[in-house]
Amino acid sequence: MLLLYYIIFCFSFNYNNGMRHIIYNNKQRILKLYHEGISPTFLSKEYHVPQSTLYYWVKKYPQKIGTQNGASLKRWDKIITHNKKIEAELSFLKRTVVKEFSLRERLNIIDKEYGKESVHVQCEALDVSRGTYLNHKYRNKKDNAWFKRREAECEELITKIFEESGRVYGSRKIAAIMQEQGKHVSSGYVKRLMIKNGLISVWNTSYKGILVTARQLRKSAHASADFKVDGINQVWVSDTSAISVHGRYYYVCVYIDLFSRRVVGWNVGKNNSTQLVKRTFIEAYKDRNNPQALIVHTDNGVCYTSYSFNRLLQKFKLAHSYSRIGIPHDNAVAESFFNIMKREGIFLDGAPRSYKELEDRLISFIERYNTSRPHEHLSYISPNSFEIKHQN
Repeated sequence: MLLLYYIIFCFSFNYNNGMRHIIYNNKQRILKLYHEGISPTFLSKEYHVPQSTLYYWVKKYPQKIGTQNGASLKRWDKIITHNKKIEAELSFLKRTVVKEFSLRERLNIIDKEYGKESVHVQCEALDVSRGTYLNHKYRNKKDNAWFKRREAECEELITKIFEESGRVYGSRKIAAIMQEQGKHVSSGYVKRLMIKNGLISVWNTSYKGILVTARQLRKSAHASADFKVDGINQVWVSDTSAISVHGRYYYVCVYIDLFSRRVVGWNVGKNNSTQLVKRTFIEAYKDRNNPQALIVHTDNGVCYTSYSFNRLLQKFKLAHSYSRIGIPHDNAVAESFFNIMKREGIFLDGAPRSYKELEDRLISFIERYNTSRPHEHLSYISPNSFEIKHQN
């Protein structure tokens, strides 16, 4: 009887071991069939594998395991075991050895070993945030040569742009120009360097207060005029302004595209006359290739309300919009341009001494205004660049 039990036991042991061996050898094949869409129920019955075991394998082994380019299941198990061992060793070192070093000492160790492994690995090993180390390496103002070199380059460029603007550009405009040139700087960074180097815009505080008021009024004027511009040559605004040269007044007339803020036409005359505004308009109209469905917005000056000027607009089948009487800020875009023109162009270096000097300053300023001066309304790019950006 005992012999019978022994035979049964041996048979059962060998059978179970044999089944486990068969199941293990078929593990890779079973997973492959599973990922090919074979039913788990069928695989469980066919290979005598509990479904819970099958799902455990699916969770444990990535889909690529066992494919032509993937690792074998045995190799994967070894990798997992090895990784767990490394994680345990790293945890032990951080808890004991690394903890004895200060942050400064750990940063210095990474500096000495920099480049031998990835920064991520070195920071992880010494329990240092990667951002902390990068700030230490690239933004340390006291010890870092890279930071000082970058700061010196930016200071030189900021000073150059500031001087070329006639010492009128603030930090936001200078930052916009530098970004256009490929320098990744913020207006706050530029402002700090400007203060450091004593670069103070000639704008004074009281004038900035006036600009804030003008900006609010301009928004109101645009709302009342109800201009909805989404392209060039839809609305032009125009105005004239007097410039005194040795006690004699000359008059500047401009036409500005409301969409791009580009000066599309300008002229200087000895008289504030209808002929001046007509001549300037005709030149601008031809230069812009005779745009159709154009609205011309002006104030209620006699030059613009004259029969002759309105007859000209009718000839081209164009609409004429007026500012409200007694509310000059309804034409605030043109007025704002004249303020900038006088401050940054005509009177920056004192009053012009002759008509020729006035004309030269106007040519220089309007060229710069259209081509390179950042405009706040245009997200700090120039009118010409804005038009190119929005060309159909």
